[in-house]
Amino acid sequence: MPTTTITTDETASTDGALGHSLLRGDELLRAESPDPQYDRPRELSRYLLMHYGSFEDTFERPDHPLAGAYGYAHRLSEALRAAAELTGCRVRDALDVGCNVGGVSHELARWVEDSVVGVDLSPRAVEVARRVTDAGGGSFSVVKGAGTRTVRFRLPDRRERAELRFETGDGEALAGRPGGYDAVLVSNILDRVADPAACLAQFHDSERVLRAGGLLVIACPWSWYPEYTDPAAWFGADRPDHSSEHALKAALRDRFTLVAESEQAGVLCQNPREYDYFESHVTIWQHR
Repeated sequence: MPTTTITTDETASTDGALGHSLLRGDELLRAESPDPQYDRPRELSRYLLMHYGSFEDTFERPDHPLAGAYGYAHRLSEALRAAAELTGCRVRDALDVGCNVGGVSHELARWVEDSVVGVDLSPRAVEVARRVTDAGGGSFSVVKGAGTRTVRFRLPDRRERAELRFETGDGEALAGRPGGYDAVLVSNILDRVADPAACLAQFHDSERVLRAGGLLVIACPWSWYPEYTDPAAWFGADRPDHSSEHALKAALRDRFTLVAESEQAGVLCQNPREYDYFESHVTIWQHR
């Protein structure tokens, strides 16, 4: 996990990484902009904290009732690593779809052999992920009561990581690469795309995105909203007696083997007394 220290907004750091400002406090105190949701300062702040903040940054007390939800990015990466060991799948190159500010990509880069590519639709989230990578850490502000506080963090030595690259892109229209990736992680976007079935089809219709024998991770809380996806396209909509989890398995079972299944909790901090808790259904599949 990243090393993190908490400071006040007035504190200056002589460390280049810790002093690299990613998001200022004054940006969080303005009225919400008309920008897309995931480009907005408060949204970026919440994801920076979930991806890079320490336990103390996130909860401020050790006995917090949501403490078990800490470390979502790390747990997703470790679930994929365990599946790779179980199946004997060598992961030289990985694709992180819906990477946001890059926390899962950085966790993957600690064990993937050669390269990790993070892709997200939000230009500002991708910009922040790149700046974190270039600086080896940074600082950002989070809301605290009527004001803000600053969180500073430092990543592990980049010499110990795979090559990292971040790109702005649509998870429904991935560019792919010759031969495909050894592993693809699709994190919390299937219930946010216009056509989730078409999004899934990218991973089995050819080996442009995922190679034969490669691993596919689908993490999703199945939190559907009509402003993102037409209700007719929601997984399970055609079978009221089936859940989204069942619909996903039905869509993949002919071309993939289910390797692992789990529930992974996560939490986004609005302020020290308000949190958005979610529980992602995580399945890991091997492409046949």
